[in-house]
Amino acid sequence: MKIFYYDIAVGLPIRQCFTYKSVDIIKKGNRVLVPFGNKTLTGIVVRKITKPNSFNKSGAIKEIISTNEQFCCFDKSIFNTILWASDYYHHPIGEVFFSFMPTLLRNQGNKIIEPTNEVSTYKLNEKDKSFNLTKEQETNLIKLKKIKGFKPSLIFGVTGSGKTEIYLRLAEKLLKQKKAILILVPEINLTPQLVTRFQKRFNGDIGVYHSRMTPSQRFKVWLRSKFGEIKIVIGTRSSVLMPLKGLGAIIVDEEHDQSYKQSEGFKFSGRDLAIKRAQLEDIPVYLGSATPSLQTLKLVKEKKYKKFDLLRRVDGKKPPKLIPLDISESPLVGGIALQTMSIIGATVKKGEQVLVFINRRGFAPIYECDSCGWVASCSECESNLVFHKSSNRLICHKCESAFAVNKNCPDCYSSEINMYGSGTERVEDVLRNAFTKVPIIRVDHDSTKLKGSIEAIYEKVHTSNEAILVGTQMLSKGHDFPKVTLCIILNADNGLISPEINALEKISQQLIQVSGRAGRNNNLAKVIIQTRYPDDINLKQIKTGDYRLVADKCLTVNKELSMPPYSSICILRAVSPKKTSSLKFLDRTQLTLSNKNGISTIGPLPSIPYKTKGNTRNHLIIKSPTKTYLNRVLKFLTKEFESWPETKKVKWSYDIDPYDMS
Repeated sequence: MKIFYYDIAVGLPIRQCFTYKSVDIIKKGNRVLVPFGNKTLTGIVVRKITKPNSFNKSGAIKEIISTNEQFCCFDKSIFNTILWASDYYHHPIGEVFFSFMPTLLRNQGNKIIEPTNEVSTYKLNEKDKSFNLTKEQETNLIKLKKIKGFKPSLIFGVTGSGKTEIYLRLAEKLLKQKKAILILVPEINLTPQLVTRFQKRFNGDIGVYHSRMTPSQRFKVWLRSKFGEIKIVIGTRSSVLMPLKGLGAIIVDEEHDQSYKQSEGFKFSGRDLAIKRAQLEDIPVYLGSATPSLQTLKLVKEKKYKKFDLLRRVDGKKPPKLIPLDISESPLVGGIALQTMSIIGATVKKGEQVLVFINRRGFAPIYECDSCGWVASCSECESNLVFHKSSNRLICHKCESAFAVNKNCPDCYSSEINMYGSGTERVEDVLRNAFTKVPIIRVDHDSTKLKGSIEAIYEKVHTSNEAILVGTQMLSKGHDFPKVTLCIILNADNGLISPEINALEKISQQLIQVSGRAGRNNNLAKVIIQTRYPDDINLKQIKTGDYRLVADKCLTVNKELSMPPYSSICILRAVSPKKTSSLKFLDRTQLTLSNKNGISTIGPLPSIPYKTKGNTRNHLIIKSPTKTYLNRVLKFLTKEFESWPETKKVKWSYDIDPYDMS
């Protein structure tokens, strides 16, 4: 009897595969059950090997328990994308596979991969598209439709320029060719609006895939896409490797958005993985944004990506004016200046809607004793606790631990405890008291976490005349609020004075995206930016509303400083119960890299927050002139770590192309 040997990846944080044997021939990408210690685990076949390296005696190699899966879990292109991702992000191969496997397939059970036999048909609703495209849309659409094979395209469209209609027309072309399309969005709350648009246009089932769906719902969408039963899937970064049969193109909407970067565990970029998948499948990938990332703009300049401009709104209206309002001498009520309140009042009096943006949720970010200076902080994370009025709790926004509200200071027993700063709840409270007859609609993590909540919010916004929307960055992304004629931006100064190297890119994207929610049907729309630095040189550029000016400046400065995207950065993060352990590990790493030509390091530095879930966090920034060289150096480091005693006392990880430098 012939015996075959296979390298199997299991879903554990282990940087290697394990050799097993079987009398069966098993395809790469298949799911199998294997003995692992005293457990039975699900594994993925990575490769067939002719001769096992790990053991001299074949009897020492364990046998695969179950191989009777008719259909492959990971088809060739997705399988190869995962191998690339594990190598590029230097993450354990098993965990990468399991990141893109439906939860119900990760464990032992009776879930098998088979068709659901629920095939959706699509019929174009001509009435929904019975309008003329703008000249810009028409010209660009003709060119975009002609693209064949892997050619990344940036659809650089100002807010309100009709990018979604372009997506719909591209999808129409693919459906007529019996092909499928995957549309990625950065936030779960953007899916209902987009799904509605696609359902109206195509009268068929639209697959939706994100973390708020149940495991059964996600598994069903995964199966239907795999067997070609649905042709359109809209999802967040977790859907980037959805196994769509006959995939014809990938669209990445709001490609610049930080939410495409996973911050915990396997730290991958959904956008970059989409581009790699498109390359391996030789299909077009379309990146849409009003404020493209510097990385994308650099590749456009280098003619590696093609750019298609939509610089006018479809209604012909001009973008709203961005007006800095100097509040350095103004008293604030809940973070809102009195002059701002008057402007809000005049707007709602005309029966129009106002959007108030503050990128902090909760009521107050600081809960402090006036007598001794004690500040409520999380015992696990050492982060300041945020007071949430709706639940009457102090909540840590890092680990979501909740605590009872202290009536007396635990240090000096004083009852003189006050709240400082403002979040969405406090702003909502102030506005509700000031405008008693106007609907106040809060849009943040807390108000949208229940099922159906975001749909209810949309309904209220669209059925109300005058209304005030209060929200975090959730409000800044891709939403269509046609009745909003005034945007108020609070706390913009935090971004203007941030020391982060990509601070200007972040704040300009955020402010321009927020401003894009206003004036979709009104030439007189305004955006008020409350600031104590009205003469700030960066703010003066941002207020023009022309993102290209700001982006060109950022690219010029970053090139001079040899910073991304003109270099490659990795952050080596180390977590340990004792701060000395992570510092020793990072110090030795820094010393090891000190003689590497072209490699520069910054740190070790304390991370923000410094402590979380009882562990201290430090990091080392590693910079290289190229991605290829950085990849080589990190592989060298990973091998070195295996023999270091310092490694045993820390949990370490690489963060490639980090969005957050802290």
